[in-house]
Amino acid sequence: MVLLLIRGDNYEKIKNALADVHRHAKLTIEGKPKIMVPEAADELLKYVLGDIKRPCTHACLVKIKENAPRAIDKIRKIHPPAHIIIISERHEPYKYLIEDFPKMPPLKGYYKSKMEVDAEEKEKAKSNKFKRPKYDRKRGSKPKSKIKSKSNSKK
Repeated sequence: MVLLLIRGDNYEKIKNALADVHRHAKLTIEGKPKIMVPEAADELLKYVLGDIKRPCTHACLVKIKENAPRAIDKIRKIHPPAHIIIISERHEPYKYLIEDFPKMPPLKGYYKSKMEVDAEEKEKAKSNKFKRPKYDRKRGSKPKSKIKSKSNSKK
């Protein structure tokens, strides 16, 4: 699991960058993105990349399922409207961010795409070991078999 730090001028650009990450980079976002304090995001950027040109006004942190090299490769190919930094296990602040992640407030207004939600529901249905038998709604009983038995065919 990898964390993405997304820095932008406003939350609309951050939400657009999240949508680009999902749609175009085809990375799997886990859970809800969390709002991060902009000053903390700038400090994190300084740790990962070194010097920064301009401080951010808004920041967000999100978990993705893919590994760091694959995420870097995919994000390089798209041009999101916000600055995206990938934080993996090899970075020292990673463990502290994972601990603080549940405590951060969620980013309002971001929803998973319908296709992604449908795919998750299908996967859950496949993993369900016990399936209910299908019932005939009109009669309240099991549907009759389409194969005729010998006793029915003689009548």
